Amino acid sequence: MTGAEVTVDLAAYRRNLDRIRTRVAPAGLMAIVKADAYGHGLLPIARVAVEAGVGWIGSLDIATGLRLREAGIHDDVAIFAWLLGPVEDYAAAIGAGIDLGVSTADQLDQLATAGAAGRARVHLKIDTGLHRNGADAAEWPSLVRRALELEDRVELVGVWTHIAEASDAEDSEAIEQFHAAIAMAQGLGAAFSVRHLAASAASFARADARFDLVRVGAFSYGISPGGGVTAASLGLEPVLTLAAPVIAVNDGLATVATGFGDGIPGSAAGAMELAIGGERYLIVSVDVDSLEVAVGAAPVGTGDIAVLVGPGTRGEPTLQEWGDALGTIGEEIVTRLSPRIPRRYVGV
Repeated sequence: MTGAEVTVDLAAYRRNLDRIRTRVAPAGLMAIVKADAYGHGLLPIARVAVEAGVGWIGSLDIATGLRLREAGIHDDVAIFAWLLGPVEDYAAAIGAGIDLGVSTADQLDQLATAGAAGRARVHLKIDTGLHRNGADAAEWPSLVRRALELEDRVELVGVWTHIAEASDAEDSEAIEQFHAAIAMAQGLGAAFSVRHLAASAASFARADARFDLVRVGAFSYGISPGGGVTAASLGLEPVLTLAAPVIAVNDGLATVATGFGDGIPGSAAGAMELAIGGERYLIVSVDVDSLEVAVGAAPVGTGDIAVLVGPGTRGEPTLQEWGDALGTIGEEIVTRLSPRIPRRYVGV
């Protein structure tokens, strides 16, 4: 090892998927692979999900969905993209059979005139209070009506929303609003084959939030999304380990070959530790391509491996520790890891 390396345990990821599917059944599972599968590597992760029998993959955007189709993930696995910009290649998305999360009548009109063969597969989004896109209660009836008017070009597949997962009371209110929106849409003549609301935490904590499908990202990688139940308490395993070699030791300081050019937060200096030989040492500075840790007179030498994050089974910090120490969540830590760091896949 000459520089930083990320090790991704695909067997652990597969076990997490199996545990999640057991927990949320009979609801289906959508494996979320946004942000390069949370920094773990899009295609290796997506292929494991498909091999595990997951029927839905959440790509976030159309470009990622098209990349998955081009990589050989075919129509027997549904791909869902929901972050739609003002200008999108809707014709390509429709041609590739990518399901689209739609919030506005304008988006429906763009889909209807995209010029692609076939109908667009659409999931209408209702805003239940998070305000992360979606039609509000006043706009919802007109959105449903427009979808029905365009039924020769638009296939209504699903209805969905995001919830904040901030409190049980707020989530209960959002679930009630979701039920009401579905009932209103059905009253207008709409029929949906899939309803989905819950992400990682709600999919485990609330059976009434699961509906037909749950969207799980952070938990599938063994990452706690922050607040409430943790991935570890549910028996989910961290999938990613980040390590780098010690390249020099001088005056009680060890230099490690990784830095903020690899995505290590500069704020880790003085706030976080790493492990060398199972022992913890404080990070005292972070530069572009290196960081220094205070090792004192400990028997640390050039070529030793420093583990910055991992499952915690060998003394190394976990993502939960990083998030707690830096006032953020584990998702931010892993998604900022640079693509320049080689990913090594084990448990294949």
